Amino acid sequence: MATSLPPDAAIFNARVSVFQRSAGRSAVAAAAYRSASRLVDERIGEVFDYRKKKTEDSFILAPPDAPAWAYDRAQLWNRVEAAEKRKDAVVAREVLITIPRDIPEEDRRAFAEATVVPYVAAGAVVDVAIHCPADVYGEEQPHIHAMIAPRCLDASQQSGFAKTRNAALTSMFESGGRHGGERGDALKAERERIASLMNAFLEAAGSGRRADHRSNAARGLDRDPEPTMGESRLATVKKRKRHDRRTSLVAGIRNTRILENQLFETEEEVMATNATRQARGGIRPRSRIDYKTRLLKERFPDLQNAEGWAAGLHFIDASVPGAVRIATKDGGHLEIRGRLAKVYGQRGQADALAAALRAADDLDDIERLEQLKSLRRKGNGARPRRNPEEAPQLPPDRVESLADRWRSRGYHQITEAPDGVWITIGKCRLQDLGDELRIHGPAASDAAVRAMISKAVDEWDSSLEVFGERAFKDQAWLEAQRQGVVVYDQDTGQLYEPSEDIRKAFEGDQHRIRAEHDEMTAIRNHKAVASLVLEAAAGDDDALKRLRANDRDLADFITLHLDDEQRGKLVGKPEADVVAALPAFRGYGKTAREAEEARRKAEGFPSLADDMEALPPVPGDGYEERRPS
Repeated sequence: MATSLPPDAAIFNARVSVFQRSAGRSAVAAAAYRSASRLVDERIGEVFDYRKKKTEDSFILAPPDAPAWAYDRAQLWNRVEAAEKRKDAVVAREVLITIPRDIPEEDRRAFAEATVVPYVAAGAVVDVAIHCPADVYGEEQPHIHAMIAPRCLDASQQSGFAKTRNAALTSMFESGGRHGGERGDALKAERERIASLMNAFLEAAGSGRRADHRSNAARGLDRDPEPTMGESRLATVKKRKRHDRRTSLVAGIRNTRILENQLFETEEEVMATNATRQARGGIRPRSRIDYKTRLLKERFPDLQNAEGWAAGLHFIDASVPGAVRIATKDGGHLEIRGRLAKVYGQRGQADALAAALRAADDLDDIERLEQLKSLRRKGNGARPRRNPEEAPQLPPDRVESLADRWRSRGYHQITEAPDGVWITIGKCRLQDLGDELRIHGPAASDAAVRAMISKAVDEWDSSLEVFGERAFKDQAWLEAQRQGVVVYDQDTGQLYEPSEDIRKAFEGDQHRIRAEHDEMTAIRNHKAVASLVLEAAAGDDDALKRLRANDRDLADFITLHLDDEQRGKLVGKPEADVVAALPAFRGYGKTAREAEEARRKAEGFPSLADDMEALPPVPGDGYEERRPS
């Protein structure tokens, strides 16, 4: 059965309404219409005969102790009317519930009975009717009308109903204010209960579809709801046997979604047997080309000569809800989101189509993204710069290869077309022609320029030629320096010379980077020295020898300034604390050495330097730290 719903979704609609006497509603008349029967409203003396109307089934459910008259439709609703005295009385409440088509016809009554069980358990009498009319598209639309008496049964009253309304029943539908809780919570809970019941019946029927009571927005779906169509409009369309503008639009939307669902099923079959297609995301991009041109007339029903326009299209992509992308055969591109259109690429059919859509009142504004600048591969084999007004043609396999490379870089807003691969980056559109990149948009963003230079690194041996105004050339040169790319000026063929302020900005960046590198190197060296000091203080002779060979002041701090107890305390200090104290330690070591030299000289002993010369040399270990002079 063809349907516009996604393959895993079931139709869900549950609406609650009331019949109010002040609005001219009669519970007897409503019951006669829903049950396709003839009833007399004794209160107003009118006869309501709807026996020519077709109903699939109708029945009454009541509490176990209900009297016989509760199952007689005429007596039931006349007594309901008699129990209500006010001119603005609510004489009945109705719940209208759709029945998913995957629930078999023989299970519809069971579903209806299960749906109204809580109302009967609350003491209400419920009159149920199941209708299944054909809609304007010829599809059956089964649904339930459940009319609920607003009061409990009470044999002590003349009408047979209680003096007060059924509070337990009211709490199922109304919340907020005097009813307690937040407004809408009760109805939300009731809709959720009905959806759960639907899903139980769908699962029992072996269907993979499921109902969801939440809105598209609440579910995070970017799927626009269909335009509403009133009952009178549908009745008129059925009578005329032809669509008006609104129903034609809805029919187009539904047909489009039906085609998408059929394609989805085909994709699932192909991807299950073809690993290559599965890895690339299925056959969606190519198989849709055959029918996308038909979407133009369905998406824009007021467009004049839609058939003529469709003949000039390469493709029309409406796969993203709320957006349409169109490529024309002459190399133009048109993106429509809401009532705003962006046109870029070759001037011609795309511009004319945008103007026609605005004339048909489908657009409010059109933005032309002009080609401002480009980068080209440098070296042998590079073709002369193309005229911007040309529409280049690339082989399909070349386009596919270029697109795959952009996807491998992490970009996903990619359009494959005969005039190259188009990549959307913010407000910019990059056109990749293999050995040339063109940029279209109001201005070249830093992100777009980074993407262009990255391609030069990956595919052009880190050299390129730049074309455009001075500001763009400077922007491209600055990013190229950061990524190690050589830039030539297309106008002169020589190395590009940037503006002075751009060069100074780059040099400032380099100075900052070097300063940060030197700082990090110093931090790493200080940590290495601190680690060596701690090892020497712990009694490691090799560490002490390395320290003495590279930083005499620190070695003397360990051996001359500290005693055994102090060395033990130092070993327990955190490395970060030792790094911070290194300058002070060097001062202590130097002072201790000078004092020891003075003592030795006074007592006639050899100097410390003579003692050091007698020690064997220390092998090189890569340690380059030296105390400052």
